[in-house]
Amino acid sequence: MRRLLPYVLVVCVVLAGCNGVFVTESDDQTPTLTPVAVPTDEPTPTPVPRLAPGLTADGVTNASALAAAHLDTFENTSFTMQETVVYRSEDGIPIRRIESTTRVGDDGRFRVTKRWNGSTALQQVGYYDDGERVLVTTTRTNDATTYRRLSSQAVAAQRSSVSDGGSGRIETMFVAAETRVAGRTERNGTTVYHLVPTGTRGNSSNTATILDRSVSVCARVTERGLVRNYTLTQRLSGDGADGATTIVVSARYTAIGATDIERPAWYERAVAATDPTASRRNETSATPTTAG
Repeated sequence: MRRLLPYVLVVCVVLAGCNGVFVTESDDQTPTLTPVAVPTDEPTPTPVPRLAPGLTADGVTNASALAAAHLDTFENTSFTMQETVVYRSEDGIPIRRIESTTRVGDDGRFRVTKRWNGSTALQQVGYYDDGERVLVTTTRTNDATTYRRLSSQAVAAQRSSVSDGGSGRIETMFVAAETRVAGRTERNGTTVYHLVPTGTRGNSSNTATILDRSVSVCARVTERGLVRNYTLTQRLSGDGADGATTIVVSARYTAIGATDIERPAWYERAVAATDPTASRRNETSATPTTAG
């Protein structure tokens, strides 16, 4: 299955050239030196206090630790992730928009709905995990709707993908982007830190000021390490889909511990369309399925 966030592939390109940064010389080339006394009266640097796992006042200093803490928040807990991906042209005009809602139950079942707007043949795609199978419905702009059933291997991969709460993507983007803590808020006993790109004017994570760099991130992070929401802006190295030069991804997490996985209205039609025994009983099931 494809990942729900297509920008991840682009971020990986940004990081691909970083593998050879840390280069050291062989110890065989280093001459032997006589040890000298090290002064003991020099002041010890004051450590920067940790605000959340992987987060200090200097920003995200350990993306892996923050991503792990974010993942721990969803262990055996239901949640909802809402996401919007917008492809923009050089002058900022939206070319394509993808809205998705992912609901994950505490038992691992999930339901995903994705909607497209703009230059695309797709209109909507839905996934539903009933515990035994994952059914998929696809509706195109000509209103033709088809149904299919994921293979057991694809089901395992998709369940693993949605249950991680996007932690892998969070780690990747915070490795690629530089942030700083611009402020904090207190709500219901929880401290939330506001992260903005380094060098950004203002102290709001909703600021529209984006630096001239390939990846910029604004986010809100709790003291436990939950990334409540984020906005990623990434410039493409070349023309993207239909001339897009920028991708803006916004995501937020809600209904943590209070998400229900309701059966979609198209469930019975999908079962009938993907059940071989039902196809043999109903001669008309061989015709293209349309939305009802």
